[in-house]
Amino acid sequence: MADESKDLREALKYEDGYPKETGILLSNRIHELCTHGLLISDGYDEKQLRPASYTLTVGDDYIDSDGVRRKLSEKNDTFVFKQNSIVFVSMRERLDLPFYIVARFNIRVNWVYDGVLLGTGPQVDPGFSGFLSCPLYNLTNGDLVITRGQPFATIDFEKTTNLLDGFTLEEKKKIIQGAADKDVVLVGDQKYSFYKTPPLKALQHATRNMVSSLIEMREEVRTWRRLGIGSLVAFFGLTLSLLAFGANLYRQNSDLNRQMTESKDAIRDANQKIADLQEKQKKFSSCMDQVDKKLNDPHFKANLQSCH
Repeated sequence: MADESKDLREALKYEDGYPKETGILLSNRIHELCTHGLLISDGYDEKQLRPASYTLTVGDDYIDSDGVRRKLSEKNDTFVFKQNSIVFVSMRERLDLPFYIVARFNIRVNWVYDGVLLGTGPQVDPGFSGFLSCPLYNLTNGDLVITRGQPFATIDFEKTTNLLDGFTLEEKKKIIQGAADKDVVLVGDQKYSFYKTPPLKALQHATRNMVSSLIEMREEVRTWRRLGIGSLVAFFGLTLSLLAFGANLYRQNSDLNRQMTESKDAIRDANQKIADLQEKQKKFSSCMDQVDKKLNDPHFKANLQSCH
């Protein structure tokens, strides 16, 4: 039975058991491949299965906020994720991907709401084997506690195009295994590149340069955060200045409008008075004309002389 299970796992590593199914794997296919020792080859827990993904948990190896490489255990199962800092964590689960399945992982939504971001969520190439690691950024102003085995990332799996279509299982194994020291393999008129790195250990690429870079990155995060706060203060100051300037302009404009209205009213009153005076002058001139006519009338003169 053990040999049969091993043979089946070996076959599924190179050849898709469901070639007509495409796209992202649902939970039933994830579970099936995991039970055969693929996808999550070590540390698989059915409770972490999701409709179309799997939840990864925090592993033992990590680099703390001071850039020191450390290890969690049953007795010491937590560490402090300092505010405005970066840590590098590994995943507890070991992966073993078939050569026709690609994986992608990202941080869980609840961690994002807590102010933690994943430094990278890269594609995991078909054929990858080993443990994944990634940096985490604490962008908050408070320390967080990370626990060994704590769920923190989600990984999904998607099928690629057909792998060496038309070849038998043994032929596929021979071609892929024979390409271990080659970047590109020509198969017929098609060119292929296969994952050839040996199983990756947790934090295997954590060099001294990377550790020092983490400290530099932490300081850069703090610097940018301070610059961000300064920019925000400057923005609010500029906004308040613009609002005050706008208020002054509005007040001055209101005063000018009021003065213009008052001037228009005064001009209208003056024009009315001029019109009244012109009307009175017109009536007076008419009266004077009538007086002149009376004085020049012969009958009026005769009557006037007779009165004397």
